[in-house]
Amino acid sequence: MENRLWLTLGISLMAMLALTNAYTHYRLPTAIKPDRYKLKVITHLENPANLTFNGQVSIRFNVLEETNNITLHAQNLTIDENRIQLKSYGDKKYRLCKESVQTVAEQDYYIIRLCQPLEKGQMYKLKLYFSGILSEKLHGYYRSSYVAKETNETRWLSVTQFEPASARAAFPCFDEPNYKAKFIIWMGHHKSLTALSNMPLEKQMPVNGLTDFIWSVFEESVPMSTYLVAYTVNDFKYKESKVEGSDVVFRTWARGDYINQCDYAAEVGPNVLQYYEEVFGIPFPLKKVDEIAIPDFSAGAMENWGLVTYRETALLFAPNVSSESNKQRIAEVIAHELAHQWFGNLVTMKWWTDLWLNEGFATYIASLGLKNLNPEWDSYNADSLDNSLSIFRRDAQLSSHPISQPILNTSQIGERFDSISYKKGSAVLRMLHMLLGQDGFFEGVRDYLMKHKYGNAEQDDLWAAFTEKAHKFNRIEPKYDMKVIMDSWTLQTGYPLVRVNRNYETGAIEISQHRYLENNTISDEEAKKCWWVPLSYTTPNELDFENTSPKVWMECDESGKSVPLKLENVVGPQDWIIFNIQLSGVYRVMYDMDNWRLLNATLNSDKFSSINVMNRAHLIDDVISFAWSGYHDYDITFDVLEYLTKEREYLPWKAALDGLSSVIRLLRPFTEQHDYFKTYLRYIIEPIYYHVEGLNNSLEATKTHSGILLKSLVTGWACRIELEDCVQTAVNYFQQWKQTKNPDEENQIPADLRPTVYCTAIRHGDKDDWQFLWQRYRASNVATEKRTIIVSLGCSRNEKVLRDYIDLTFDKAEYIRTQDVTFAFSSIARSEVGAPIARDYFAQNLAALHDFFGPQSTDLGRLLSSLSSQIISTEDFEKITQLIDSNKEYFKKAEKSVQSAYETINFNIQWIGRNVQDMKSRLADRLSLMGLLKTHVDA
Repeated sequence: MENRLWLTLGISLMAMLALTNAYTHYRLPTAIKPDRYKLKVITHLENPANLTFNGQVSIRFNVLEETNNITLHAQNLTIDENRIQLKSYGDKKYRLCKESVQTVAEQDYYIIRLCQPLEKGQMYKLKLYFSGILSEKLHGYYRSSYVAKETNETRWLSVTQFEPASARAAFPCFDEPNYKAKFIIWMGHHKSLTALSNMPLEKQMPVNGLTDFIWSVFEESVPMSTYLVAYTVNDFKYKESKVEGSDVVFRTWARGDYINQCDYAAEVGPNVLQYYEEVFGIPFPLKKVDEIAIPDFSAGAMENWGLVTYRETALLFAPNVSSESNKQRIAEVIAHELAHQWFGNLVTMKWWTDLWLNEGFATYIASLGLKNLNPEWDSYNADSLDNSLSIFRRDAQLSSHPISQPILNTSQIGERFDSISYKKGSAVLRMLHMLLGQDGFFEGVRDYLMKHKYGNAEQDDLWAAFTEKAHKFNRIEPKYDMKVIMDSWTLQTGYPLVRVNRNYETGAIEISQHRYLENNTISDEEAKKCWWVPLSYTTPNELDFENTSPKVWMECDESGKSVPLKLENVVGPQDWIIFNIQLSGVYRVMYDMDNWRLLNATLNSDKFSSINVMNRAHLIDDVISFAWSGYHDYDITFDVLEYLTKEREYLPWKAALDGLSSVIRLLRPFTEQHDYFKTYLRYIIEPIYYHVEGLNNSLEATKTHSGILLKSLVTGWACRIELEDCVQTAVNYFQQWKQTKNPDEENQIPADLRPTVYCTAIRHGDKDDWQFLWQRYRASNVATEKRTIIVSLGCSRNEKVLRDYIDLTFDKAEYIRTQDVTFAFSSIARSEVGAPIARDYFAQNLAALHDFFGPQSTDLGRLLSSLSSQIISTEDFEKITQLIDSNKEYFKKAEKSVQSAYETINFNIQWIGRNVQDMKSRLADRLSLMGLLKTHVDA
């Protein structure tokens, strides 16, 4: 028979202030483990002036060690201390003397102190009553709204965003990922609205005492971490879908005006989920998946089990308005979030140190899901290249961080949701996949998931699974251990530069490694770093670009130092050698100059396509980056780039133009050099521009997915460097659109070319053009189109227009949502006219910006990042440094962003000092030899 002991707790303010010895460690005590939550939440959306919630939570927990307190999390909640209840299960009766309640604001702790300890091995239930305000800051349990098109009425909804540590802002809980528990959720809401949660709806019943309110009661959940709990109250509609052979029902939700944009997502979700069930060998454990497009959402999407939340741009696709790249992005995000149902939800990292086990896996597995869904897209290689390009830049900074790094305070978690956790994590897993092969990789994945399902894991658990498979399939020698190999990639910052020096007389190749740094400086500490590098390579005689398995390893000795490597007679003296087949490893390769010349000769011949397209892209990125960082001069870079006049594939162009974007940006203030560089780029780009038939809406150039991406990329750059045909065509498109009777219904500009046309027309247009596009933004009901317009409006070269735009961006009475303001700001900040305007606004409104985003946001760091890339003078650097130093409290959530910004500015200044004059003479000589300089000057 169950015995009950009810505790009534009351404490005065003076008594609370008198409490001492507060528990302040950043992690919860380990004496208590929750087993089940019963959560009841009533949401009030009737009065826009008072959007609130209230509820109660009963937490059943086990006592693992004797303790005299219950410590859990609560943030910005009002908890009724007079109604706190505690009961015990079992035969024993407890008499607990008077207790106290204590809060520790810095760690969000809510501590209930007991005079008599809770007994080890005993189970208890704690009941708390709480209330709160639906937040405006897009985390915790927060409000969102939209304007219904037919009635022009504002409709309100509520939704959760708990990752990484905001469940505590919605209900008192043990808000750490290793405290998994089952949840029974009751949502109280007006009967005219719909409630959704992680699990299927079980029943509905009236809420006693609240007219027209009902309880939506959901089935008990599988064990899950608090950050995956989700619920929403809304008036949305849905489209239902499923695939043959699956019992899982998908419902894709959106506001009523947007429901016709749900078809594509409704098709993608069930097919991707079925593929994952097959390759993981573990059925999806829930009966349903709700995917919902939220008007205001801080992240791209959130993988809550059974209720996946998205930005509207990441879920909704409007045919003939959304672009091909929008379609790919939507499919990628859906595939990413559904991969999380296994990596993150079924098996969760023990602590945020290993966030990459969630995000790196979801990113990589999503690329495989997309490859299975649309093999004709060639998206796997494009994703792999994009990941590599991103991390090669970010991880070359001293301010970067390891994939797996201890997190010592909750405030540090937010910044770890970055390219290192996502993209470097993904690239390292791709390297593992290519090393282990298909069978070894997926057998290891399945063993890892089965062993830790419904539990938590750390990266050593993954290495143990992969070591077993690597030995089983003979992918590494028995003496090797995947933990030793992979720790070198996940526990230290950066990645290796592999130097290849050939002796063309003896045939010997000496290979060494050190960390690649953008600023080309190696400290003693960095010089000691060593990676276990899987070296794959081929030569013109082999031309084997399919075998990505390592032919040899660069090893680290027991002290962690690199072991010198020497190869003999693997390539003839007149032939090139290429390392890192298909960019299968996370490393750059620096060849000696003679090998670069041999590679350049092939690239600038009719045999350039004999080199695999991924390796062509890798060679281009390396040769641009080595000049950028001062490892060699720009002559060899320009030599190699000239082969691009023959290149017709997307990936090499993506690598080239991404790499050159920083060069043209830093040359902007130096008119002569900038003009020379644009002339050179026009020479390179003009052949491919006309090959894709420019901005014309031609079927031939856009019949494939990669062809569309190539056309979008090339035309964007052609207009940027003011290729006359591109600019004129863009302006004509725009003016024709302006002259239509109903521009919101009659836009003939091809969807994939709209970013280029809009930006170019605004850049070369007047205030009237800007106002026209702004009105189209306000009238549009397509989220992807609205995003395109937001960015394009920042392309103006009119200072008055840009000043008004930046004011409007942060005006809450206007129409740019909080989630989108960083796109508008960055677009302004990255233009030559807008950069000083954005810098001034940031400096003059820093306190207001901090308040606008809220203390939990990392968005100030995003704004700073877009500013830093444009700062090129010591004077401006000192100003931004002084601003940040005097407002450090605003950047607690953006420490890494600040470090990266300082490093970027320092590098900008160094690059200009090293290259501006040199670039002038090199480009003048080259353009003269090409017969382009005179033509340019005359023009």
